[in-house]
Amino acid sequence: MQKDKFSYDPDNDDLLVYKAGAKSSGSVALGDIILDYDSKKELVGLQLRNASKIIRDFVNKSHEEVESVLAHLESCKLDVKAKNNLVIIRLTLIGLKNELSPVFSVPRIEESSPALAYA
Repeated sequence: MQKDKFSYDPDNDDLLVYKAGAKSSGSVALGDIILDYDSKKELVGLQLRNASKIIRDFVNKSHEEVESVLAHLESCKLDVKAKNNLVIIRLTLIGLKNELSPVFSVPRIEESSPALAYA
């Protein structure tokens, strides 16, 4: 499994996961979930503000379990699949002792977005 690049800021509980070598041309914010797209409208990055809460909601784990994985994060992987009008995102987070894999569904971008207009 090819691992993606990541950065976690525990003070702000902010997680950024992105494809190595990919260049973001624009972002779309859906609340505390920020999606980064390249010029071909392919998802190349994901940022989670309030990451521990979002992840906890999607994996049904305790606050302590999620915090432990985030505090000892060793690698991350974004798996992205388009299905109908949705993009299904599996975010695999591998910690020292545990692994979490929340799955997100977001609308698929098919038309030009003002956020991507300057790509």
